[in-house]
Amino acid sequence: MTLDTYLALFSAMFIVAIAPGPAVFAISSTAMVGGFRRGAFMTVGILCADYIFILFAVSGLSHLAQLMGSTFIAVKYLCAAYLIWIGAKLLLSKPNASNMNMLPKTSKLDVLSGFLITMSNPKAILFYLALFPAFVSFEDITNYDLLGMLVCATLAFGSVNLGYSYLFSKAKTKVLSSHKRQGMFNKLAGAVLSVTGIVIVVRN
Repeated sequence: MTLDTYLALFSAMFIVAIAPGPAVFAISSTAMVGGFRRGAFMTVGILCADYIFILFAVSGLSHLAQLMGSTFIAVKYLCAAYLIWIGAKLLLSKPNASNMNMLPKTSKLDVLSGFLITMSNPKAILFYLALFPAFVSFEDITNYDLLGMLVCATLAFGSVNLGYSYLFSKAKTKVLSSHKRQGMFNKLAGAVLSVTGIVIVVRN
């Protein structure tokens, strides 16, 4: 793969990354309530799922990837239920609560939820299976090419998702002085998370 190929691949990934979707909404809402660190951990989970899809595409296991898409229905519902549950907790939280962060107190769940959001998304499978053939000749691919693709995914998806985490975590700090505004902020984040979970359930 040439430098031009890597730049084209990175550009395509970056454009896909900035488009609003379940991952973006989940990361933004999590960072709004839990801060940048929570959004960053969710980004790690999303990248882990991206790496798996890249390995499937490069190794030619498209059939297995498609099979995973059909067998991950249970994963999709688990992911949706988690997001709806967290969203409901935020919606029902009181503005004068001493602890406004209603997210579970573990970063492992942030990583897992990010991973499940991507792995349960059939469009992610189609994206990698349809995108890579336009940039990569699988017959001539080397380990360095594979490493380059993983780096492209990390820089494109990682930078965009961390950017969303940073922006929405900063938005959170601007409302900390007001319990009423905190409550409105939590309810907004809860509504977005709940809707995201519902979208994951109903989308094809």
